[in-house]
Amino acid sequence: MYSEYMEAIKYAAFALFGLILGSFGNVLLYRLPRKIPIGLSRSRCDACEAQIKGYDNIPVLSYLLLRGKCRSCAARISPRYPVIELAAGFLWVAPLLLGQPAPQAAISAMFTTALLVIAVMDFEHMIVPDSMVITIAALSIPGFIMRIDPGWLDRLIGAFGAGAFFYLLAVLSEKILKKEGLGGGDIKLAAAAGLVLGWQLSALAIGLGAVAALVMIVLMKVFSRDLNAEKQVPFAPALAVAMAVSHYFGPDMIHWYLHLVLGPAQTCC
Repeated sequence: MYSEYMEAIKYAAFALFGLILGSFGNVLLYRLPRKIPIGLSRSRCDACEAQIKGYDNIPVLSYLLLRGKCRSCAARISPRYPVIELAAGFLWVAPLLLGQPAPQAAISAMFTTALLVIAVMDFEHMIVPDSMVITIAALSIPGFIMRIDPGWLDRLIGAFGAGAFFYLLAVLSEKILKKEGLGGGDIKLAAAAGLVLGWQLSALAIGLGAVAALVMIVLMKVFSRDLNAEKQVPFAPALAVAMAVSHYFGPDMIHWYLHLVLGPAQTCC
């Protein structure tokens, strides 16, 4: 009974922390593209510039109580805010549901939450801020200290290999297509995530990212009339999804593929 009680507290704490980080993620999504300093001023309503009170800044709950409107001017608040908060809350609970111990789950949750912010920011503004890339890279440090796989050599190879691959891809695409195919942010994101994933999962993420990008382009063409050959399509959202999938399910996917190609005798260990 006591262990079940503590387990429930752990899940609740992770979910709450995820909601709070999701709220902070909304701050980053608004301020970083506009180059507004973080933490030096209170949040304000976009419409009337009124400061948002602390009790109106509670993740998800405030949005529901205010019925999606500003308390001061009744301007509509974007539903993106609670969606991001709920998504971050889920991302913090997900590694626990997948059986990861709390310390490792916290690293996984921070990694995927950072990917969420990067994906949304690149989709909306076509930028991948260096501060978010540095955050991704820094998450490899606690994993290395706690000796969580992959090892440091795999991480370094993953960072160099993924970064070099995307750099070469960017150079070739610019020469062949005569326009920028990949931005510097995508290259830096791939290298930073390589420090977390290692070279095997980074390679898988690149493959999955290409598939996810094709799916995203098709969906954007179906639902967006202004998408044309001249319009640049953000790649970070597809790459972020692929990195998250590789992080959680990559080892099983690789084992399944090797089992399919080589047979059970070669993949038993």
